[in-house]
Amino acid sequence: LVGSPPGEALAACARRGELSDLQLEGALHAIRRHGAIANGARAGFFLGDGAGVGKGRQVSAVIFDSIARGRGRHLWFSVSPDLVVDARRDLTAIGCHVPVLDGCKSLDAAAQKAFGGDTRSRAVLFSTYATLVSAAGARAQNRLDQLVAWCGGAAFSGCLVFDEAHKAKNFDAKKEDASTKVSRAVKLLQSKLPLARVVYASATGVSEITNMAYAERLGLWGPGTPFADFKAFAATLEKRGVGALELLALELKSSGAYVSRGLAWTRCEFEGMHCPLGAAQRRDYDVMAAWWRALHRALDYALKRTNAKGGTARSRFWGAQLRFFKEVQTACKVPFVVSKAKDALAAGQSVVVGLQSTGEAGPGGGPGGG
Repeated sequence: LVGSPPGEALAACARRGELSDLQLEGALHAIRRHGAIANGARAGFFLGDGAGVGKGRQVSAVIFDSIARGRGRHLWFSVSPDLVVDARRDLTAIGCHVPVLDGCKSLDAAAQKAFGGDTRSRAVLFSTYATLVSAAGARAQNRLDQLVAWCGGAAFSGCLVFDEAHKAKNFDAKKEDASTKVSRAVKLLQSKLPLARVVYASATGVSEITNMAYAERLGLWGPGTPFADFKAFAATLEKRGVGALELLALELKSSGAYVSRGLAWTRCEFEGMHCPLGAAQRRDYDVMAAWWRALHRALDYALKRTNAKGGTARSRFWGAQLRFFKEVQTACKVPFVVSKAKDALAAGQSVVVGLQSTGEAGPGGGPGGG
């Protein structure tokens, strides 16, 4: 693997049908973009493809190419620890058989077994954003510093992947203390690893221009650009409306910093389906609704006894109820969706399941926003 001619690893994947033309194109765009270094920091790439194109496979291809060129260690962040299974699947599918470490606990275990911790020269460390902002145990070592140490410090030139990058979008450039811990940690990690090959992957990474603060490796602000910092960049584009955003997308695509493709709708048919609830589901829903009614009465009683205004308490109550029933409705649909998916697979069709949620509410007052 190591020592293969540059680009040969991905070319072989394409010949074997392990990468589609679109996936190969996206990976090559990222690899080419990573060749540029300005002001001491390596340029990053934004992968904004929609569901079904294969962002995970493209990220795996970028990592595979980097390993083939002798860069052994890589970081991959995502929103759930369960997605490590998908990461392993995508890497293995293109012939990249390197260890995928499951979170920082793997580093803790290695440190206990051997002096100096993990000694593998080639590995992908998969972690979640929640782990990134946590402490490492009794010594309260910062997980971020632990990851930087595993990478080898500022000289690290491996891949730094932010999958579902919109998780880091709630950064307030005007008041950093109001930003989420995740957004601050993502920016700090990039500053500590200036030569890392950064890939931002998200289909909903920038719903508003103020959500772009974490994507500092795109080279849109800072030294050598028309904007001194992100605040100046955001203020300028916000004044010029949607037209400026369209021009920004064109600029990023033309410079090779961004791709955003989706599955074609040619000859597609759309059908709305009614998902009937079973007797057990109806009964469970009634029980849950009764519980929330009782909780609402208890809240009213508590506010009355304490002479509290209840503005914040009521807001959090209704927010929690909304999130709860949203999850309940999704759960009720799962058996129906699984049944339809199995029927489609039996008919020789491919199935793509999409769950759309931009997370726009962010840290706006509800519990757990950090």
